[in-house]
Amino acid sequence: MRRTPHWFAPATAALGGLGIVGCVIGAIVDPAAFYRAWLCSYLFWLGLPLCGVTLVLVHDLTGGEWMETARPALDAAIATMPLATLAGIPAFIELGSLYGWTHAKPQLANVFYLNPAGFYLRYTIYVVLWNALAAFALLGPRDAGEPIAPALSWLSGVALILLAFSASFASIDWMLSLLPTFWSSIFPMTAGAGWFNTGMAIVVLTVVIAAPVTPRQRSHIADLAQILLATTIFWFYVEFMQFLIIWEGDLKSEIEWYLHRSEWLPALYVAIALGFFVPFLVLLWHPAKRSRVVLAIVSFLMLMGHAAGKWWLVLPMFDNPPPFWLDIAAVVVLGAPMLLLFSIVLRSGPIRLHETAMWTARHG
Repeated sequence: MRRTPHWFAPATAALGGLGIVGCVIGAIVDPAAFYRAWLCSYLFWLGLPLCGVTLVLVHDLTGGEWMETARPALDAAIATMPLATLAGIPAFIELGSLYGWTHAKPQLANVFYLNPAGFYLRYTIYVVLWNALAAFALLGPRDAGEPIAPALSWLSGVALILLAFSASFASIDWMLSLLPTFWSSIFPMTAGAGWFNTGMAIVVLTVVIAAPVTPRQRSHIADLAQILLATTIFWFYVEFMQFLIIWEGDLKSEIEWYLHRSEWLPALYVAIALGFFVPFLVLLWHPAKRSRVVLAIVSFLMLMGHAAGKWWLVLPMFDNPPPFWLDIAAVVVLGAPMLLLFSIVLRSGPIRLHETAMWTARHG
């Protein structure tokens, strides 16, 4: 991987500083608005390490030459897991500002599950489990660009199942429970696909900027673009199917989820246009999958779309949503250290223990 531009670190730090000022002002003026904006930022950036872990585990089971080019970016993505998972703490300090079930009526049927003690216990489990899976994906016995040994592939299969189930319950805890009377069995898939596509857009953006320009790398980049296109289609499909089923059912207990969001249509339009239609229409064109400029633009627009999607999912549930500048500040504040850590790991070379000696011998 080529080095990141010399201006990247100071520019990121400067943006982070401005974001900190905005978040401090927001937290002083309206603490509840800060918690809500931070939750959106947390849910957005969590996609980076979750995507990294998922893609490494999937590659262990399927293989693919594209991993040779993607591995440095995926390593850097996975290394952000401790920061990304612990970043939920500021959002969950005051659950009453986010979740109505903290002061729910006695007749709420799922109060046995939705209670502060259970919420904090599950959050702790997610943090510990995801960091353990990240360590396995990062430090496991894999050669550069190669999957884990076939005799150990069952470990990756088990890890992938654990990640899928835990991410599903996390999406229920953090997003679906904003309306505790609503339930959708397909929602965990929509949330998981959204997280994966967010992280995948960052990985693709990094690869097209930093990877060497060779025919082999261009082929790998085209493969990564194909993965991005496939998962983008899946994300939109499950999102649309959830809407279609609820619209056809027309049940009062279900349509409330969309009624709350009917006044946030601009955010929905941005999420759909930039998160689906742009990558879908562009990446169907084969030459676009090999164009670094096109992929960089598409990946950046996808990130904007998924950020808008998180705002559309979370903020309509509150009568007093945070102002837009506070939403931006929260995304920047968490994004600055995430991207700085990501770039540091990307430049430092392999983290895997069995590769370190080989990398040191090659690069001195």
